[in-house]
Amino acid sequence: MPKGQGASDPLDAVLARQSLHDLNALYGRTLDRCDLPLLTSLFHPDATVSFGIMETTAEEFCPRVLDVMGALKRTAHSLANEWFDIRGDRAAGEYYLFSAFSYDADGEGVEGFVGGRYAAQFERRNGVWKYSHLMLVMDWNMNNPSTAQWHLRFGVRGDRKPADLLYSGLFQ
Repeated sequence: MPKGQGASDPLDAVLARQSLHDLNALYGRTLDRCDLPLLTSLFHPDATVSFGIMETTAEEFCPRVLDVMGALKRTAHSLANEWFDIRGDRAAGEYYLFSAFSYDADGEGVEGFVGGRYAAQFERRNGVWKYSHLMLVMDWNMNNPSTAQWHLRFGVRGDRKPADLLYSGLFQ
């Protein structure tokens, strides 16, 4: 990538890093809440995605990945160790993924955990950072019989859009 304003302007670099961090955080949230309009808004119209068995456009990817997420009983994505190389209105980045999920298989509860990384290319167009390419790099996973004890009272439980507390108006 050519050296640009973001690489030489410290304030722009800080603001860009924060925007990219917020974009990544929203990405994890959209998967857990199955929020298609918000997920779609994180990608430029011509963005592409490499996601294991899928090499496709972001437009095709978004509803397909939410179909997979929606088929699971619960999901929780956590993103960490972000690294960005910002060069003007373009950036490359990597961040780590840890995802817990639960589902039923043959009538039995299963809990899974995935670890991997996202390699991303970002572009700022009209002042807004979005994904131009996103790739999942799967490093490991495990699946075990469920030990969840949902009969215990934990208070408020997370859910998908629109039932989740986030969409109740609490934060508006």
